[in-house]
Amino acid sequence: MTSSYRLLALRGAALLAIAPGMAQAATPVCLTRTEATGLVAYSLPQVIRGSGKRCQTTLPAGSFLPANAGSMAQRYETQKAGYWPQAKQAFLKVGSARDPGMAQVFRQMPDDSLQKLLDVAVEGIVVQAIPLTSCSTIDTAASLLAPLPPENLAGVIALAMEVGKKAEPAKGAAGITICKD
Repeated sequence: MTSSYRLLALRGAALLAIAPGMAQAATPVCLTRTEATGLVAYSLPQVIRGSGKRCQTTLPAGSFLPANAGSMAQRYETQKAGYWPQAKQAFLKVGSARDPGMAQVFRQMPDDSLQKLLDVAVEGIVVQAIPLTSCSTIDTAASLLAPLPPENLAGVIALAMEVGKKAEPAKGAAGITICKD
């Protein structure tokens, strides 16, 4: 990665790190179910790794995440590249709504650099955002959902986002709502 891309990546990571806080004030971004599913499926390995890292010290011995987060993330990683086109489209849409200038910078980055940036940012956000009091619930959910293939798990999460929007229309998950494909 060249030094100019490193600087852009740092700016982008900083933007993404504050994005959850911005989501409360911003108008929710509308992603299609296909875009949301692609973004979720692409991000699953980082979410799983981040959850495992965050919760490793609070979960009791024998819990699912400490023992299985790595292998679960690797299994989902194998199909990640196939979701990149939808994930990129969704990421750029969310980025454009938050900061059009930064989204333009992201559009100009080579895909491999943008993927590395997104991967690091997602894992970092997950590690910072999970309340330690939620680790037991996350551990249980991960153990129940682990057998699902990435497309099914991502679809379930996108569906939950859509149902959540219907329950509280003014709010979307992380400032994202699901609109019609």
